[in-house]
Amino acid sequence: MEAVKAGRLTKFKNQAGQTYQKCLSDQYTGELLFFAGYILFLWRSVWITTMFPLGGLMTLICVPLAALFVGLKILLYDHYSIKQFFLLGLALACICLVLYSSGSINPFFWLLLIAGSRNIKFEKILKVYLAINVTIVLLAFGASSLDVIENLRYETVNRGTRNSFGIIYPTDFGAHIFFLFLAYFYLKGEKLRHYHYGITILAAALVYYFSNARLDSGCTLALAVLFALGNWISNSRKAGRNLKIWWEREWDRLGVWVMPILAVFSIVLTVIYQRNSSAWQELNDIVSGRLELGRRGIDEYGWSLFGQPLTLVGFGGTVGEQSNYNFIDCSYMYMLLRHGILFVILMVAIFSICCYKNRHDRYFLYAIALVSVNCMIAHHIIQVEYNPFALALLAECVREKNKEKQGAFTIRAEVERDEGGK
Repeated sequence: MEAVKAGRLTKFKNQAGQTYQKCLSDQYTGELLFFAGYILFLWRSVWITTMFPLGGLMTLICVPLAALFVGLKILLYDHYSIKQFFLLGLALACICLVLYSSGSINPFFWLLLIAGSRNIKFEKILKVYLAINVTIVLLAFGASSLDVIENLRYETVNRGTRNSFGIIYPTDFGAHIFFLFLAYFYLKGEKLRHYHYGITILAAALVYYFSNARLDSGCTLALAVLFALGNWISNSRKAGRNLKIWWEREWDRLGVWVMPILAVFSIVLTVIYQRNSSAWQELNDIVSGRLELGRRGIDEYGWSLFGQPLTLVGFGGTVGEQSNYNFIDCSYMYMLLRHGILFVILMVAIFSICCYKNRHDRYFLYAIALVSVNCMIAHHIIQVEYNPFALALLAECVREKNKEKQGAFTIRAEVERDEGGK
């Protein structure tokens, strides 16, 4: 009898072991773990940008569970080379020092999601991003229209009435619209048609008219123009060969460097800003006081390697006056003061590597260029509820290199080949 029981127990252990090994070798299970964590984190992150209430219990549940799911995916299903493991370890060490010095958890979750997206299709990540964002933003818009939640209306002398439509601030509403269109345009790529551009231009006009979010309406308009121009140059027979070659060559040369250039430019411009100069004051007015706020932050907090706690007061969540407003909106300056010099270098390097990895994908370079410009004024660069493009670092490319010959980005090669055959 004891032998039978022992045999059954051994058989059960063997079956359990086989099942466990099968689960570990099944990448689909790892993908499910990543998306379980990603959806929880993204849902909460988008939700807190609205006027919907969010209990502390939900935060207590969503954030640790998201970290657990993504962490399990990394530990059980991801395999790294020695070089990759070393680089990831350096990045993690930097993030831990930033967490200790600044008290900010945001860089940790940002890096966790980037690491967890390894071997996940970036196309799927963006589709989940679009589904959750569109659902919550539309829900907030409808609820604010029906007075279920408040539509914050800011009355200004020079800019009229600014509506937030259920989001915590008009510029945050505008940012949602810009990044949603950007993700959608990137996925559509060469399949974009005239009506896509028309709808986007209309959306930019409506955001400007009803919310007066000048940066995001301008960036939404710019993305329609850039993608339309890029598709016309790449695909139209009316565009000359020299123009096609020049367009591709310049993006090949500069696409990877757009964010580093703009990051350095933004920081240097803030450092050399002069309060007693009328020319500088005019420039400061054009960017809605961002230079003055950044310079004030430098004077008050100074520089640090790993960041520091900041006491910043911004608008949002209420229409009450904030007489001591001092929020630093420029992403590059905010990251520099809040999370430190090393994190800014790490952040810019990650986006640059993303561009290099996807250098065959002109649409990705368009997207990062637009993000880089937007983040000179706005602070959403590592907020995945707005900007998901850093997750492309380890994820599978939307447009694979081996499909490049079938895409819209081989014009120069084809032209040179044709000319060589003459």
